[in-house]
Amino acid sequence: MLPYLEVTAASYAASYTAGLRVTGTPDGAVLSGACPRCACPFDFTYTRRVYRHRPVGGRSAHIVTVPVLCVCETEHTGRPADEEGCGAYWNVLLERAGR
Repeated sequence: MLPYLEVTAASYAASYTAGLRVTGTPDGAVLSGACPRCACPFDFTYTRRVYRHRPVGGRSAHIVTVPVLCVCETEHTGRPADEEGCGAYWNVLLERAGR
């Protein structure tokens, strides 16, 4: 098993999105896939906002950058007690359709 290491690589996003399943929620999405570093499966919850407010401006589709962290439940040597996953992180682009 890989040790915990806070690291990213240019290939992580493409590898992660290859088998990614996205489930929309009222305030974001749940991304289900495997970590490109440790290969462990996990669900990552993306929330667009933490409070409710009236939308401002148009409601057309747009692309958002989502920072993703590995939050797998597998034990990784050296992982701090207050952390999850293997330490890998990357960004993915999600297109959100307007309502």
